Amino acid sequence: MTSPTSKNSDRQALVTSCHVTWLDWFLAAIVGLGLAVGVWHGLAKGGGLVGGDTYPYFLPQKMVLAQSFEQGELPLWHNLTGLGYPLHAESQAGVFYPTNQLLYRLFPVNTAYNTSIIIHYWLAFVFAWRFARCQRISMWPALLAALVYVYGWFPARISLEWSIIGGLWLPLTLWLTELLVVSPSARRFACLAGCLGIHLLAGHFTLAFINQLTILSYAALRIVLSRRDTSGGSIPPQRLVLFPAAVAAGLLIAALQLVPSYELKLMSQREGDQTEFDPTYGHMPPVYGTQLVASWWYWHTPEMKATRAIMKTPGCVTADTNTVEAHLYWGLIPFGLVACVLIRCWRCGFDSRTQIIWLVLSLSGLVYATGWLMPLTRHLPGFGFFMGPGRYTIVSALGGGLLAATMLDRITRRFSVLRTAAITTLLCALTLPDLQWSSRTIQDAVVVGQPPIAQMGTSWLRKLLAADGRAPARLLAPGPNVGNLFGVSCIPQYLGIGPAVYQDAALRPAMGAANPDDVYPDADTIAQLESLGVSHILTLDPISRPSDELEALRQYPDPFLNAIWARGIKSCFLYRLRSEPQRVTADPPDMMTAFRLLTATANTVEIEVKLTADGTVILRELMYPGWTVTVDGAAAVAEASDDIMRSVSVSEGTHKIRWTFKPTSFYVGTAISAVTLFCLLAFVALEARRKSSADSSLATNGT
Repeated sequence: MTSPTSKNSDRQALVTSCHVTWLDWFLAAIVGLGLAVGVWHGLAKGGGLVGGDTYPYFLPQKMVLAQSFEQGELPLWHNLTGLGYPLHAESQAGVFYPTNQLLYRLFPVNTAYNTSIIIHYWLAFVFAWRFARCQRISMWPALLAALVYVYGWFPARISLEWSIIGGLWLPLTLWLTELLVVSPSARRFACLAGCLGIHLLAGHFTLAFINQLTILSYAALRIVLSRRDTSGGSIPPQRLVLFPAAVAAGLLIAALQLVPSYELKLMSQREGDQTEFDPTYGHMPPVYGTQLVASWWYWHTPEMKATRAIMKTPGCVTADTNTVEAHLYWGLIPFGLVACVLIRCWRCGFDSRTQIIWLVLSLSGLVYATGWLMPLTRHLPGFGFFMGPGRYTIVSALGGGLLAATMLDRITRRFSVLRTAAITTLLCALTLPDLQWSSRTIQDAVVVGQPPIAQMGTSWLRKLLAADGRAPARLLAPGPNVGNLFGVSCIPQYLGIGPAVYQDAALRPAMGAANPDDVYPDADTIAQLESLGVSHILTLDPISRPSDELEALRQYPDPFLNAIWARGIKSCFLYRLRSEPQRVTADPPDMMTAFRLLTATANTVEIEVKLTADGTVILRELMYPGWTVTVDGAAAVAEASDDIMRSVSVSEGTHKIRWTFKPTSFYVGTAISAVTLFCLLAFVALEARRKSSADSSLATNGT
């Protein structure tokens, strides 16, 4: 039996373990920064990522972001991908996210992208450590918890920028949740709501949604289990209402992002027929959970990946998945420590609240990741909107790190600080390469010393397309969106949430002949390309029977594209349509004798046209709510030609037509965000004033 003296000693040790000094913060920050720079030293030295969504998705967005900032413009529209789309509303752009606003104004795109990754890895580690400390884990074991969380789950997903962004905000908001549970205040409430809102501003909402669910679940478990806490009294259950309120306030703070995103969703491929959208995609097959102890030497071997063995295991749902989405690994040593937590004799004599909470949350994340519950939850708000139930293992990743650290803390609690530091350092030194080996076997992006974007200046394709002054180029090319990096419009497009019209076959011209002996492009395809304003075609192989309507411009290896696609010194082939399709046309076509492009930025297009009769001028760009038009400075009626393109009625003569993107959803969202921030600040100020008045009154009475 444990004596009262022993219980008091352990309780005092627990209280002491929660105290964090500035020296502790400094040490954790140094360790976190060292790990971030050390693990991603290639990025720190000016390298870059290649593979996954880096070049087809993220960098084309970031290029428009940086160019717009340089021009003094806030980019609400992406004018190069496809016929355009609302950049601020798309799910992964993060136009309003603070680090994007700062880094892409200060640095070149590749440097800003790399810096963002390193900063988020660094801060994710620091905040995971800090949350571990408030879970009654002492200084050094808390570092192991942060290591397991940050470097066990995220490096495998390095091609997904949003993953490590969520990695920062999950432990930070959980720490703020713990503070709010223990001692509610307006300031803490506002901080939690603000952090939830900033996470949503990153633009990809999956991990933000998981974050919200996790803090609600954590707060509920924390309050329910408070009666078992021997170090203090129970927590009033009424406090639980603070956390749904904080989530709601966070949503309102992020309204300038969420309102436009909701508008886009209503007009996207995710409304109505969802044959191409399966929310169960990206699950973790149940047997694949054994990767926790059989990772890189079994499940992730080339043979296992080639046969897609994970899709042939018992309990696997019918939806597709991949090893990146399903990845979860703690490392063998942390797994052993977690296993010890389950042995009752090892748990005697110290607080079990952290263990209970994180066993429940970790198991819940694992169960949901299997996709088994999706037939039920897909009909609930939020759950059915996101793909990738395997992403819920982020909670299990954090839980595994915390559980491992609690056991290490138990083992080392009576050791000296120096000995504890030595043991923890040794375990971390053994665990880090274990985690890295596992991630490297499945990650779909790698760090290269010479990033492809650095070779843009030597790209003959970029120079040729820029020098062709006949019309603004629009490129039909393999590798969706990559052509945007040449500074030209490119189809087909690749979007997470895109306007539904892009699923129409009319906007999806054939990329090549159905049979090698057929002429390409045929008459129907040429008409389709002309209607879309496509002026050039890029291929990776020569067209065997090119149409007479095509003019071969050049064939040569392009250093930029070949670096992205790992094509060595193979040639690319560029063709131009002899009909020279224009991005500006008229109805009827022969009424326009000349046009000139005056301005073309993300949010604005200005052209000068000369007409021989009254008619309609068509800009072959997507018509979307928010586009307004003026003719010679006077407001005109914006119309949609063929329900797709922007058009306006113009009289005979020479006129200046200016299209400007001013979406109502953005202004409404901004107003909601501003009012919410004002109310939160006023709430904090009123509380501070009441406290100051109470302190003054107490001092007066005391005198």
